[in-house]
Amino acid sequence: MEAVTPCEKAASRKFQQHLKNYQELYSEHKGAVRVHRNRKETAATLGDAVYVPDSDVHHLMDTQVMLGISHAIEDLALANGGGEFISTFQDFKNFAPQKERYLKLAEVLDDVRVWGAGDPPEDCPSIDFVFADDPKVKKYWLVLYDSPDCRAMLLCRQVNRAQKFPSKKFVGFYSFNPYLVQSIRWRFNLLSSGLGKVLNHWEKSFQFPTLEPKQLQDVA
Repeated sequence: MEAVTPCEKAASRKFQQHLKNYQELYSEHKGAVRVHRNRKETAATLGDAVYVPDSDVHHLMDTQVMLGISHAIEDLALANGGGEFISTFQDFKNFAPQKERYLKLAEVLDDVRVWGAGDPPEDCPSIDFVFADDPKVKKYWLVLYDSPDCRAMLLCRQVNRAQKFPSKKFVGFYSFNPYLVQSIRWRFNLLSSGLGKVLNHWEKSFQFPTLEPKQLQDVA
């Protein structure tokens, strides 16, 4: 049985309280579908649909489910204060609807870093924008909060080729495991330093289950 730290338990409990405020985002959706890893090198299989995804378990999720989880992590960071916050936006133009939320985060946290491609906003001096145009980086959705007493993270990878935001599908998980959160934070900070080889190591270290195209169509 894997040990759970007091920090992890506390973060999970607070997260669930914040998540209740965003369940309307996906109340008309299927929620998320559990993904079962295959021990062989074949495609994974889809399990049951769940209303709220379980932590530390891979799920197939749409953007509405991930927005709910992301906002709950943001609120957790806002309430806790201090620490570092990292978030990826495939394009900086997608940041505009979240601008006010992130400016509030920057007021109470030590660092707020937003990754994306394109032209970053010019009127957010308290936020550190990191340019990331590599196709491998752009297919990931990361929302990460790391402080000495509270840690949370959502990490997903796009698995379809949809260009429009509402049609995108992702496989991923969220976690409060302090060791995992810190490891991913460390790797992203190395990427921002221009260490390109870290990206290849990243892909090998955090492999996501592979789904067949037909499986994605069945839950569209």
